[in-house]
Amino acid sequence: MKHLIIYILLCLAGAGFLLFFLPVPVYGVFNIGNITGMLVFAALFCGVLFRAKLWLCLQAAWRPAFGKAILCAAAAGILAAAVLFTVTGARVIHAIGNAPPQDAELTVVVLGCRVYPSGPSRMLRSRINTAYDYLIAHPDAVCILSGAQGEDEPESEAQAMFDALTEEGIDPKRLLLEDESRSTLENIAFSMRIIKEKGLPEGIALVTSEYHQYRAGLLAANAGCETCFALSAPSQKLLLPTYFVRELFGVIYARLGGTATYRVL
Repeated sequence: MKHLIIYILLCLAGAGFLLFFLPVPVYGVFNIGNITGMLVFAALFCGVLFRAKLWLCLQAAWRPAFGKAILCAAAAGILAAAVLFTVTGARVIHAIGNAPPQDAELTVVVLGCRVYPSGPSRMLRSRINTAYDYLIAHPDAVCILSGAQGEDEPESEAQAMFDALTEEGIDPKRLLLEDESRSTLENIAFSMRIIKEKGLPEGIALVTSEYHQYRAGLLAANAGCETCFALSAPSQKLLLPTYFVRELFGVIYARLGGTATYRVL
């Protein structure tokens, strides 16, 4: 039974490592989410595999007084980090389901994402599809498409979304372009400026990837938006763990007073 449990733990650790490693060769995605996930599961794998030697090292380190202090501090730090990431993760997950009421009068705001020479990225296409479904279901809603043109993009993210939605039959008069923003913070702030200038409903239905909804909602509140609902665009399953972990760092950074303005790719 003991050997079976060890075998299961090793398999789970190996599978977890692969889950965070595969986005690198498959999609070319490598960020703090990958790094954290791979390090955690690699540490778990090594800890289980070399458990006997690890136990001996811990016993030796525990004997001197300074060793006890270091181990206690390390344990406290690990526990605090686990609690922090668990609470933050629960909030991120909860925000995904904050869907708008059917009868709410809202302005749709779509956050931009990478555009390739061949067209919108998979994540941007998912956001476009989510916005399309809402606009079809709410024919009176106006939509702000937010995102500038990056150095490696053939056109602005706002224009790419506009072209895709109008090709699908959405009336161009319902679409407003915000093509100056280069970060999530600017996406929200510049879109709120347009809402006020045009006299649009100040409650917004925010279209972005599901993992990104919580932090985007925080930034919306900081930009003066009192009512913000989530229209969550689904991500590729293989990429979701990596971006979810990266987003936890972004939320914590924002909560500590930073802006967490990195672009969502």
